[in-house]
Amino acid sequence: MLALTAFFVARNGGGKAMSNSGRTHHLFVFILTVVVSTSIASASILTVTQTGTGAGTLNGVAFPVSNFTITSVMDTANRQPVHTGLGWFIDNTSASIQLNGLGTFAFLTATRIFVSYDLALVGFSRSGSTGADLFNGPSNAAFSTWNMLTPIGPFNGTGQLVQWASQASPPIPQVNTNGGILIFNNGSSATTFKAVVPEPATALLLLAAFPLLRCRRITSSYLAANR
Repeated sequence: MLALTAFFVARNGGGKAMSNSGRTHHLFVFILTVVVSTSIASASILTVTQTGTGAGTLNGVAFPVSNFTITSVMDTANRQPVHTGLGWFIDNTSASIQLNGLGTFAFLTATRIFVSYDLALVGFSRSGSTGADLFNGPSNAAFSTWNMLTPIGPFNGTGQLVQWASQASPPIPQVNTNGGILIFNNGSSATTFKAVVPEPATALLLLAAFPLLRCRRITSSYLAANR
């Protein structure tokens, strides 16, 4: 993509009648493409999605068995070994849950994604090296060697909702969201897990929007000159 953009700029820049605004546009596209390409090459962000079903309460109001999707954004530069030494975890930069029929809510309680080599298992849990589990699974042989630095999946299997509410002593912190305290009942659920490198959507939108902004500027200049 970088080579094509450079060629495009060079080719159009060679035209004698090319306006200053045209040169500015192509220079902008070239620079932004370099930034996007560099970001992709050195990407350390992974987006993890886990689907499941469960019943529980949100802000004290009960909800029936519902489909949900947990989306976690994590920076692989923050990877740390789990306390057993047999796997890794990354505290999430952000995480949210989409609950069918209720909406999408951001987790305010810090969370993480982990992989356990001895169990060939991944999961979503509270943050930290010993963060209490929340949604474990699925299990797959591929997880026994996953270093959490690369995309993986999707893999299907069974997940376990655990410890959203606990009678442990000392008590395990509740899971807070911007919609209130979220508690899932303990239980099993079919689940799908995948980790992907997110697309640089924002930069691509800027690429698409810039010609429109330029067109608007030219139109405004034309109308002002012909009043």
